[in-house]
Amino acid sequence: MNIFVMRHGEAEVMAKTDQDRHLTQYGQKQAFVQGEWLKNYLNSTALSFDYILVSPYLRALETFEQVNQSFEGGLSAHMEIWEGITPYGSAELVVDYLSVLEKQGVETVLMISHLPLVGEIVAELYGKRNPVGFYPATLVQMDWNEGKGRIVTHQYPPEML
Repeated sequence: MNIFVMRHGEAEVMAKTDQDRHLTQYGQKQAFVQGEWLKNYLNSTALSFDYILVSPYLRALETFEQVNQSFEGGLSAHMEIWEGITPYGSAELVVDYLSVLEKQGVETVLMISHLPLVGEIVAELYGKRNPVGFYPATLVQMDWNEGKGRIVTHQYPPEML
């Protein structure tokens, strides 16, 4: 299974609640640029998303909107909003859900979530400590088979390169 784990773009610091934090204008640009990179990468590898999991928090939804815009709206039909990938969700629960999806024939998944969970998911799939720093809009691709994961590639937003 190909699993892409993405942290949302840069978000505003203050809002009425944590769930209501919007992306900054810069965060919108980060997400769109990462979406463009992702579209080109998928085209070069002949992969496409079977399933997309997005946190219900506003900044994650807005990140998905920007990524989807770079795919000209083609990702909407594959998207599920899932409470299980909010900031303090359980990486073990996420991996269990990925196992279910894999048994259903899902081959390629994108998850848009938050710190600290994105790092915990990668660590859980990788089998040891997460080796990737998740700056806003960072994207990691993992190949996960028979309970073992390896990092295929990771893409930092352009200002981090």
